[in-house]
Order: sequence, then structure tokens, then C-alpha cells
Amino acid sequence: MLLFVVAVMVLVAVGVLLWKAVSAQALATGSGTTEDEPPTGPTRAPGDGRARRTRPIAPDDDPEFLRSLDEQVKRGRLDDQDPSSGT
Repeated sequence: MLLFVVAVMVLVAVGVLLWKAVSAQALATGSGTTEDEPPTGPTRAPGDGRARRTRPIAPDDDPEFLRSLDEQVKRGRLDDQDPSSGT
């Protein structure tokens, strides 16, 4: 029984290693799909390289937002210090 469990584990390990080797080789050579098959994942046009993605920026990373927030805070402090407010 122990021999059977070890044999199954070895076969699974060899299968995983072969699968990774074949998929890595197919990616390296570009022979993963035929020309008749549509692409299954995201594609890029040739020569794009690392195009800059235009994705939303979080408010704490957006310099314009931080600048406007700073201006609002400064205006708020100036309004609080206004002597005509009666306080």
C-alpha cells in the first residue's frame, strides 16, 4: 500500500514538471496556438512594449486632488480665523 502511495506521488510530481516544461517551451517559441484559433487571453499589438496604462488613481496618490484638498483646508482655516464671524 505504501508503495502505491509513493508511486502516485511520484507520477503526480513528474506530470506537473512535464506540464510546466512544455507550457514554458510553448510560450518561449510562440507555438502555443495555431493561426486558426482565436486568442484566449489579452493580446497586445506588436511593438507596444510596456504601454502606460490609464487606470484610475487613488485619491491619496493624485497630486491634483491633494493640492485641491490642501487649498480647501487652508481656506477653511482662514474662514475660521475671520474676525467677522463673531467668535
